[in-house]
Amino acid sequence: AVPAAVTFDATVPSPDPTAPSCAIEFECYEGMLVSITGGTVTGPNQRFGTDPIAEVHITAAPTRSLREPGVEFPGLGMPPIPTWDGNPEVFELDPDKLGLPNQIIPAGSSFDAVGVIGFEFGGYELWPSQLSVAPATLPLAVRPRAADEVTVGTLNLFRLFDDVNDGGETVVSAAEYARRLAKFSQYIRLVLDSPDILAVEEVEKLGVLQDLAAVIAADDPSVVYSAYLVEGNDVGGIDVGFLTRDNFQVDAVTQLGADEILSVDGSLLHDRPPLLLEGSFPCECPPAFSGRRGDHDSDSDSDGDTDDDSDGVPGGGDPCIDPGAFELKVMAIHSRSLSGIDDPVDGPRVRQKRLEQAQSIAQKVQDIQAADPEAKLVVVGDFNAYEFTDGYVDVTGQMKGEIDPLENLLSGPDLVDPNLTDQVLSLPAEERYSFVFSGSGQVLDHALTTASLAGLVRGFQYGRGNADAAVDLINDAATPLRSSDHDGAVLYIVRDCDGDGVPDDQDVCAGTVIPEGVPTRGLKPNRYALVDDDG
Repeated sequence: AVPAAVTFDATVPSPDPTAPSCAIEFECYEGMLVSITGGTVTGPNQRFGTDPIAEVHITAAPTRSLREPGVEFPGLGMPPIPTWDGNPEVFELDPDKLGLPNQIIPAGSSFDAVGVIGFEFGGYELWPSQLSVAPATLPLAVRPRAADEVTVGTLNLFRLFDDVNDGGETVVSAAEYARRLAKFSQYIRLVLDSPDILAVEEVEKLGVLQDLAAVIAADDPSVVYSAYLVEGNDVGGIDVGFLTRDNFQVDAVTQLGADEILSVDGSLLHDRPPLLLEGSFPCECPPAFSGRRGDHDSDSDSDGDTDDDSDGVPGGGDPCIDPGAFELKVMAIHSRSLSGIDDPVDGPRVRQKRLEQAQSIAQKVQDIQAADPEAKLVVVGDFNAYEFTDGYVDVTGQMKGEIDPLENLLSGPDLVDPNLTDQVLSLPAEERYSFVFSGSGQVLDHALTTASLAGLVRGFQYGRGNADAAVDLINDAATPLRSSDHDGAVLYIVRDCDGDGVPDDQDVCAGTVIPEGVPTRGLKPNRYALVDDDG
């Protein structure tokens, strides 16, 4: 008789590497029949040369496995530097290994399975004889912006190169280039809801970004983007840039720190130097003042002596003569990757570079805050860092001004005051990922905001459809899925057009400073008069 299946669940295999469920985790189950009820797919179908729809990463637990603070197990043995357990409960499932139909399975799906534990290509896998999947819904678009909101997004374009041979850089076929542009157009429009400002990473050159803007406009003529990019120092030819919609007035785009030097070897510090966008969203008169600008009386002599709208306020004293603009600065960054961070030879240099880059960005943030304490700044991009320390360097913490030197092998002084806020932390814990690495979800893409934006932020979301989607879907032009390996993110900000500290969605008179002076003459019900000097 066939032995009863071993039950895998939230505790078997063990999620604690110091307390395995058997003598040698997974090896002791090799060749055995196991069953899983309510397991979770933690990473989508991989792709290999002969197997384009390959294994997925799974856990027998009902929840996803996410990156946690610290150095991967066994750690450094230097408390209080934290140690991350490495998510030992994650293994693989090969849907068709024993003859079942192959299938695309997105991360986030739940499943039931019965099968055998096998070992292949250096890892343990479940080879199912029975498999049922409740697939996760993809794509999942961000919410639409409200009428009084503006949006700032970020998206890693995953080495977007064109089909022109510029010398020394990647060249793709015309068909692949067209396909990738089409997919990004879909993802930006349909999943990210065409952010007003979109910071982009890993794009070859300005012309490529302009091509993307053209495809987006062809697909939806209401979405008009302008492209901005300054070439950086990356040996692989990738840069950061911006796409801005026509409702944003660009004043300046400035590359920062391109010539800064890494202390340990004299090389350039920033492969992809930060790019600072400065500009504004023009404000409009509130509906109550629609069509009434400048001289508000009908005699067109600018004497301000006629109360045309019968609100008790003479034309010359009525608000919204100049509705002004909502100024915003956005810094796009793409920091040094985590690759090699624990390498015995190159690791020290990698860690030092990540620290010095973070310190450089922190100083630039502080310089902006010192020059204008009310400056509204968003720092977005692919930080290649988590929302917490990796145990070696707390890159995000250094940039936002919140670090604990005892929890890091390397740290620098706290340069930022007031601190920035990482809007990732506003998400539920299970939503904190923008990238999937070996079956573990992790945040790499962030949006930091200055204290001056604290009362104006209305949300932060990832547009799902890349990190959770099968790798091979990058070849399918009919879907936005897997346009990149990163999920894009969108930050929602409500304007404060009159600069009175009251968000426009709460301001009874968004074109004027609050509180207003007490009216000195009788007005009609529910009307307001301005008797101060705010215009």
